[in-house]
Amino acid sequence: MPIQHKKKYGVYHWDTFDNETILLYQSVSLDKCVEFVDKKYADRLRQDGADRVEVVDDKGKIVRSWNVG
Repeated sequence: MPIQHKKKYGVYHWDTFDNETILLYQSVSLDKCVEFVDKKYADRLRQDGADRVEVVDDKGKIVRSWNVG
């Protein structure tokens, strides 16, 4: 996945059904990205969810990820 964000970190939602990745949020702070995910997906974070939410750094490395149901 090519990175689309311009700041240090970007939050991406990967829709496995449509095989589409969408940039949702970006920040210079990893903590702010995690906070965004916690608020947006609070009750949808799962061990076995089909979709994925990932925080990606400016080098393209996934630094945090969650399954979303």
